[in-house]
Amino acid sequence: MLNVLAVAGYRSLRELVIPLDRLNLVTGPNGSGKSNLYRALRLLAEIAQGRVIPSLAREGGLQSTLWAGPERFSRAMSAGEQPVQGGRRRNPVSLRLGFAGIEFSYAIDLGLPSSQNGAFGHDPEIKRESAPMPPRPPAFRKSGRTRPSSATTDRISRRPFRRFVR
Repeated sequence: MLNVLAVAGYRSLRELVIPLDRLNLVTGPNGSGKSNLYRALRLLAEIAQGRVIPSLAREGGLQSTLWAGPERFSRAMSAGEQPVQGGRRRNPVSLRLGFAGIEFSYAIDLGLPSSQNGAFGHDPEIKRESAPMPPRPPAFRKSGRTRPSSATTDRISRRPFRRFVR
């Protein structure tokens, strides 16, 4: 079972870390990003199975999946006085996706190549990829319980995403 889903820089989802339970319900008004959340989850599942290039190609390429909004929100944008829109970027953009369960986790950071020379200048590069196997907590091993406490689950499941969702 997945405990956490992390998405950053995917379409309308700037930064999102969602704790998951056995049953999860996603609601919201039209245009709030529900479909993008499902699309990000599907993309993450395909990428984790080794299908990075074909999955991104079906999405229209890496550039069409990236967050197009601003790097930082101005006070006017935050107050609703100015529309939220992107501008010229100073820093590299990337698509970061990850998930974690109690016994497994996976995170990937995709970006554009640093040099855009040649025929493959717009193909995605894997900037970072991580698939750590978190150690089982001592209380879990010794007690024989079938499930760790929620405090232990939260501590384990959030660890791989701290460096990816920032």
